[in-house]
Amino acid sequence: MVNNFLKKVDLSGKVAVITGGSSGIGRVAAFTLAANGARNVIVSRSQTKGRGIAERICSAGGEAMYIQADIAKIDDIDQMVAQVMKKWGRIDILVNSAGISIKNTNTEDVSEEEWDKTLNINLKGAFFCSQRVGRVMIKQQGGKIINIGSLQGEMVLPLRAAYAASKGGLKQFTKSMAVEWAKYNINVNVIAPAFVRTPMTEKALADPFWYNVVKSNTPLGRPAEAEEIADVVLFLASDAASYITGQTIVVDGGWTSGDDISFNNQRQ
Repeated sequence: MVNNFLKKVDLSGKVAVITGGSSGIGRVAAFTLAANGARNVIVSRSQTKGRGIAERICSAGGEAMYIQADIAKIDDIDQMVAQVMKKWGRIDILVNSAGISIKNTNTEDVSEEEWDKTLNINLKGAFFCSQRVGRVMIKQQGGKIINIGSLQGEMVLPLRAAYAASKGGLKQFTKSMAVEWAKYNINVNVIAPAFVRTPMTEKALADPFWYNVVKSNTPLGRPAEAEEIADVVLFLASDAASYITGQTIVVDGGWTSGDDISFNNQRQ
């Protein structure tokens, strides 16, 4: 039984594309997938960071390549897919981890530029990466698409309207793809973390107000570590999750188990 389970999480020979793979959850997910045998494609706008992650994987005995791409641009996505297919001829796993969060802004003050920038990467980019890679997976008759969503696809926090909209949309198109592509043996799921210690949340978690919001609403009493999210990515990418599709796996330390959201000392 134990040996059978270990076999199901062996990703040897699988090709995994990780957008936003140079930092945060994507970076740790890349290391985790590589440690379990996957050939990794690190996709990011930062050439220095992205190439560095790929080189670290290769120096540790794994296989990886770096592709510079802006997923807000369809042409970049198409070129990325073409490069992967030219090198490895298949894509088995897609992790849509690229994402941004603009500064905390009152809803009445959100600018068009802030709205477009957030949705272009978090929603549009993730959708068209999934679409383009999904076409490859349809021909292969199989694959795993894992979208990194957010607790704010389940509920909302103040001052985060654009971000919440992007993650809510991500959850809905995930379900749509899961229903349409199940006949091709493609699993499409969302992981919805609460606050995770990453460069993107560093400033928020250093703010006593937001840290208190996290601590007071999380039964486990702390933010998540990126490794804890990457382990869920590994599970969903493996054969052990073959019967899970169209789902949102909430990884929030128990936050959504509570009845109310507490904003002690809420700012005016």
